[in-house]
Amino acid sequence: MLSQSPFIAIAAFAASSLGVAALAVLGPAAIQGYQRHMNDEVGGQLRAQFINMPTSRLVMAAFVSAGLVLIVTLPLLPWPVAVSLGLASLAAPRLLVGFIRTRRQRTLIRQLPDALQALAASLRAGSNLGRGFELVSQRQPRPLAEEFALIIQRQRLGEDLEPILDDLHRRIPTEEIALFRSAILITRQVGGDLASILDSLGATLRERAAVEDRVQALTSMGRMQGRVMALLPVGIGAMLYLQQPALMSQLFTTLAGQALLGVIGVMTGVATLWIRRIVRIDV
Repeated sequence: MLSQSPFIAIAAFAASSLGVAALAVLGPAAIQGYQRHMNDEVGGQLRAQFINMPTSRLVMAAFVSAGLVLIVTLPLLPWPVAVSLGLASLAAPRLLVGFIRTRRQRTLIRQLPDALQALAASLRAGSNLGRGFELVSQRQPRPLAEEFALIIQRQRLGEDLEPILDDLHRRIPTEEIALFRSAILITRQVGGDLASILDSLGATLRERAAVEDRVQALTSMGRMQGRVMALLPVGIGAMLYLQQPALMSQLFTTLAGQALLGVIGVMTGVATLWIRRIVRIDV
C-alpha cells in the first residue's frame, strides 16, 4: 500500500494538471461564446423591448453573481453542487430578460382594448389610419405607445404597413396582436367598416381579459402549491445537510446516492410540469 501511494499522488497531480490546462484552453473560448450569445440573443431581445442597456453590463453581472454563488455555497455544499449552481447562475440574465419580455407583453395586451377603441373613434372622426396610429402613440401609455410610435416612424420612411405589422407580431407573438393585424390587413384588401371591426375586437379582448383574470384567481392556489412542492425537497435536503453533513454527503459521493438524486429530480420535474399543465387553462 505504501508503494502505491507515490503513484496515486502522481496520478492525482497529472489529473489536476490536465484539468487546469483544459480550463486554460477552453475557458477563453467558452467566455467568448457566452459573450456572443449574450450580444446576439439577449441583446436582441432587449432592443426589441426598447431597453437600451449594453450587454457587457449583463455579462459582468452574470459573472459577479456566479462568483458570489460559489463563495456562498462552497463552504456549505459539496463542490460539484456549488459549481453547478454557479454555472446555472450564468443563465440569470436570459431569465431576467424573458421575465421582462413576458411582463411587457402582458401589459401591452391589457392596454390594447382601450387603444383599439381610441383608434376606432379617431377613424369615425374622419382621420385616416396613420393619423389614428399617431394619436394612439401620443395618448396611450407605454409600452403600447412605443410600438405605435415605431409603426409611425417606419411608415414615414416609406415602408408598407403589412411588413410593419408582421414585425410587430414577430416581436409580440400573441393572439391579440394577430387579430389586430388581420383586422387591418383584411379591411385594407377587401374593404369594410374598420372602425366597427376595431370596436368589436376591443370589446372581445376586454371580455377575454376579464375571463383570464378570473381563471388566474381561481388557479392561483394550485400554482402556489406546485411551487411549494417543487421547492420543498430542496429546502428539506439543505436543512438535513447542515445538520448531518457526513450522512447527507453520501448522496453526492456514492453511486446509489447519485442515482437517488437523479430519480428525485426526475420525479419532481414531472410533478411540477403536471401541476402546471393542470392549472394552465387557455381562454
